[in-house]
Amino acid sequence: MTQDLIEGRRPARERPFAAAGYEASLPAFAAPIDDDAIVRAKSLAIGLKKRLHASSQPAPLVEAAYLLDESRSLNCPLLERVRILGLFASVLDHYFAEQAPDLADSSRQETTLQLDRLLEQALVELDQTLLPEMKRQFGILIGDSNSLESPQRSHVRHFFRQQLYPMLTPLAVDPGHPFPFISSHSINILVHLSSPDFRFGPLSYARIKVPPLMSRFIEVPSDAEERLYIWGEDAVAGFLDELFPGMRIESAFLFRVLRASNRARSGDELQAQSRGQRHQQLASPVVRLEYEAAMPDSVVEWLASHLPVPAEFCFRSAGPLALFQLVDLANLALIEN
Repeated sequence: MTQDLIEGRRPARERPFAAAGYEASLPAFAAPIDDDAIVRAKSLAIGLKKRLHASSQPAPLVEAAYLLDESRSLNCPLLERVRILGLFASVLDHYFAEQAPDLADSSRQETTLQLDRLLEQALVELDQTLLPEMKRQFGILIGDSNSLESPQRSHVRHFFRQQLYPMLTPLAVDPGHPFPFISSHSINILVHLSSPDFRFGPLSYARIKVPPLMSRFIEVPSDAEERLYIWGEDAVAGFLDELFPGMRIESAFLFRVLRASNRARSGDELQAQSRGQRHQQLASPVVRLEYEAAMPDSVVEWLASHLPVPAEFCFRSAGPLALFQLVDLANLALIEN
């Protein structure tokens, strides 16, 4: 844990966790911002190193369990706990994209199952502890877009039209349109549509990619003392009627995909960034499908078959996807009212 973890900037690349000589492949960050943070960062790294040496379990399980424990520690400042939970999610992403594809099936399935259980616990920690504490300590409330009042919804609709609409490209999935390519780490919305006028025939699905450069948290004006935000993907999903005029929206569900990383194992970095390598990266198989809890089993099966991804590598999430972006939530506390 270093300055980016303390301050909340995104990690640039995967590098070793340098503090205390720890050499595992965790996301790298810069230096902590104050002496207390340096002490806590070294303590975190030393504790993880000891946990790894004392355990016979696979390193990703040890790392993830340790970071989840630290995110629950009352001795750690709240914002660091939030960022540590984001780092926990980065460990999972790194495992699925970088390590899992090279493991034997039985080992990969068992590790995946245990990591899924830890992720379920992390979602509970976020919902029941960290988010309520963010409200209590910093006056930051992550609201439900469905419960917005009319003026607030008008504000978000204006933001959608001005900022988001130009970046969105819905892609139809029907007999005339093949299933689109889904990029790794992307958050997507699967929309089930039908036509009120069946003379034009029903349209089964459409896919919308949530813009990767948009903020994960959208501020909404509020008369209350709290600073109200909604998840960025909700600002897209809440106004699908603008993207599909004349169509009936039957349902919409969020999902996220991870693909195996085709990192170069030899040669210099420029060679790895050649056109052929980039094409190979795009063609990498899907090794993880995460989807919101409300998605019906029949839709999950349809989606998994088209990606394709084995059922054992599909995760039904009871909370938000892409928890590594919790760093953005911690940053909100540093913004003055």
